[in-house]
Amino acid sequence: MKTALITGGAKGIGLAISQELINDGWNVVITGRDATAIASAVAGLNSGPGKAVGKVMDVRDRASIDAVFTEIRTEFDSLDSLINCAGVIIRDESEILSEQDWNTVIDTDLSGVFKCSQTAYADLVKSPGATIVNVGSIAGSVGIAGRAGYTAAKAGLEGLTRTLGLEWADRDIRVNAGAPGWTRTEMVAGGIKDGRLSEAALTARIPQQRLAEPSEIAKVVKFLMSTDSSYITGQTIVVDGGITINGNT
Repeated sequence: MKTALITGGAKGIGLAISQELINDGWNVVITGRDATAIASAVAGLNSGPGKAVGKVMDVRDRASIDAVFTEIRTEFDSLDSLINCAGVIIRDESEILSEQDWNTVIDTDLSGVFKCSQTAYADLVKSPGATIVNVGSIAGSVGIAGRAGYTAAKAGLEGLTRTLGLEWADRDIRVNAGAPGWTRTEMVAGGIKDGRLSEAALTARIPQQRLAEPSEIAKVVKFLMSTDSSYITGQTIVVDGGITINGNT
């Protein structure tokens, strides 16, 4: 049975990915900083054929990452896929965005992906057909006001995906990304609650006239992990209901 580690796997898109993989017979290691959320997620996922375990891990902290990967090596026969889904967003205008807030987003959404991918390499290179899937955002290819750190991190993530895909292709590790548009997650709900986002205004600009469900993003991630995408690497697949082709995000 194959094993996947999902950063940020206890909520939103990460939780939906966890459920998809459990249903498909994968072992899933869910990581995040919130031990309570992880425990709740694991309890709800153990009904599938795969096994779910939770680990507290901070993707910003190399020691934390190393400790969790060491535990995985003793608990599972292999690590076959890494899904980098952990992310934060801080909404503020660029002229007042603090250096601390900038660093928090970059360290989590970009540097954390690199650290986890680099650490996972030693395990993935031993697994035939291994994959890394990075969960990005349409913010990586369009400008969104008040999201300087987030858009910079997600643009960097696309570049990192291309480079790792290039470097590791001959080692049978495929690296791709999914770039969701506006999705019904806690992150978007928080923006709606604090008045920075309007669901009605968002859906009016989305050609499909609705937000994505996390499960729809999860299915794309599962595709990028599967042999159905065996000749795809270094690519970012946009999953946005058409908003970026509409020219008005």
